[in-house]
Amino acid sequence: MKLPFLKHAILFNFAILGCGGCSMLGGGESKIQRAESYDLSAPAQWKQKGAKGESDRAYQLPSGNTVSVTSVCDRTKEASLKVLTRQILIGTRNVKILEEQELLIPEGSGLFTSIKASSEGTPFYLGIAVVKKLDCVFDFSLVSPKPLNKEEQKEFVRFVKSIQYGTH
Repeated sequence: MKLPFLKHAILFNFAILGCGGCSMLGGGESKIQRAESYDLSAPAQWKQKGAKGESDRAYQLPSGNTVSVTSVCDRTKEASLKVLTRQILIGTRNVKILEEQELLIPEGSGLFTSIKASSEGTPFYLGIAVVKKLDCVFDFSLVSPKPLNKEEQKEFVRFVKSIQYGTH
């Protein structure tokens, strides 16, 4: 029996992303140190949802797609952004990288990757951004059952670039 897309998105966002770039390198310890305070400028039409599992924040977009944000500090300083992105995808099948783009982040570095993948035979699309800022890594995900809309993808990248951490 195949799970509906929404369940796939929830499983991906909260199970894989929650431990992907964060605890995979750290051995999956239960005491993950999160970024204590950071600000993001989400578009007004995004509805913030209660984050569950390992995510710090979650949003429902007007299209029905979901966005989640996870942070971890003092762990993955040495890993490259590409390695951190690949770790997020552990357990995902038929991964095809559609696009990669370096992101200019004040006082940090970032990488956006657009991906087509599948889980239990059901295809889905991801926009993943990994950002290193000071002593923390932030994993952002945009999950969709359809190819990512270019305008929504641009909006997601602007959201990622809006991160304010360690500057107040």
